Amino acid sequence: MLQFYFLSILLNLIIGLILVYATNFMAQESAAVATTDDADSTDESDESTEDSAEDVPKSSKNIFANPLFFDDPTFRLVIAILSALVGLMKLLSTVQGDMPLIGDLIPAVAGLAGAFALLIEYYSQKSDVGFNLPVFLTSIFVGGRKYLGIFCILAGILHFVFPRVLFL
Repeated sequence: MLQFYFLSILLNLIIGLILVYATNFMAQESAAVATTDDADSTDESDESTEDSAEDVPKSSKNIFANPLFFDDPTFRLVIAILSALVGLMKLLSTVQGDMPLIGDLIPAVAGLAGAFALLIEYYSQKSDVGFNLPVFLTSIFVGGRKYLGIFCILAGILHFVFPRVLFL
């Protein structure tokens, strides 16, 4: 179906941009843990600088005032869920005249992998319970976040430029 074709292209590009350019909340979380450990060992003199940073109003409520609306966790969750659904549907349905299952394999896998990376990040950010992934999954979906984003962008562009190529 052509609707899933265009959704796959759009969502792969959006997820790729999020993974490459948007804020990595998992890196911030580990940095925040490290800074709180360091803050316990320092003096109380740094409290005045922290208060002045909190007085600045945040404009993250207005999407148009904040050009980095990709940093909104709800937006990322919705994009991840949509991308996972479209990736699954791309594996199951084909465009007319295309090979079943392998006709759109690369864009479907890119969408599913990008969605999984965003869902891991969302869960680790919102959950109080920690979880441990195997090392190879952590290196791909957390450490190789930018490479996964580039893979998603390339899959979206190649899927748009070469619509009838096998695996694309």
